[in-house]
Amino acid sequence: MHFVVLLLVLMLSAPAAHADCPSDGVQVFPMPGAVVPTNTRFLLEGLGAFSSRVAELPGRVLRLQADGHEVEVRIQRGWTSALGRSTVVLRPSGPLKPGHVYTLRLDDVLPGAKVLNGGGATLPEWHSGRGQDVARPRWLERPAVSEGLFRRTREGTERFVKLRMSLREDSPSYVVVTLWRRGQDMAPQHYFTPLHDGVALVGHQACGGAFALEEGKSYRAKLEVFDAAGNTAPAVPNLQFEAPVATQENP
Repeated sequence: MHFVVLLLVLMLSAPAAHADCPSDGVQVFPMPGAVVPTNTRFLLEGLGAFSSRVAELPGRVLRLQADGHEVEVRIQRGWTSALGRSTVVLRPSGPLKPGHVYTLRLDDVLPGAKVLNGGGATLPEWHSGRGQDVARPRWLERPAVSEGLFRRTREGTERFVKLRMSLREDSPSYVVVTLWRRGQDMAPQHYFTPLHDGVALVGHQACGGAFALEEGKSYRAKLEVFDAAGNTAPAVPNLQFEAPVATQENP
């Protein structure tokens, strides 16, 4: 399957150290400031120098604190990208209280770590909603490949495939992707990508990313979609696509 390769500026959530390269730090999901269900769980991603530090966290304990309430958070193993990123799963030991602002005490395990998708803060916060989310996400539009995105920068090449989908779901959602090279005896890549406005991006920017895509190669992707509480959407067939190829018009 061939896609129209678009030359565009990809708006990245992490600030740049120089040009397009992200700083060392962490990102969290759901994004800080979001409203989350009282049975939420979180993802903590380490970038750059913090990738290895985050990968070593499983087994440790964090704290979520609100006015008059504290919840222990167990750190569990997640996924590691070959492109310099690692993610762990944060599971609160009990429900949050509705209508509170909760602060994650990252300084318990990562003192000084900047939250790159939280304005550079070191202690991200969320608003707890009215109650638990126990319903599975439901498909309004099943995942499909939309287009390939390609860009050359002075740091290297950015290459993404855009996936579009639509859910009946109020909580923030994300996609766990297992990616294989078709026709190749290679270990699959396994990672997550947030779902923003019905779009998930699979690929990498010039300085790193979740998935390594080789120009013009064919891939097969298994998608598992979760909401913030860990409920899963119904299973969908694997997707097949080819990684974007530069055209003569690309600089």
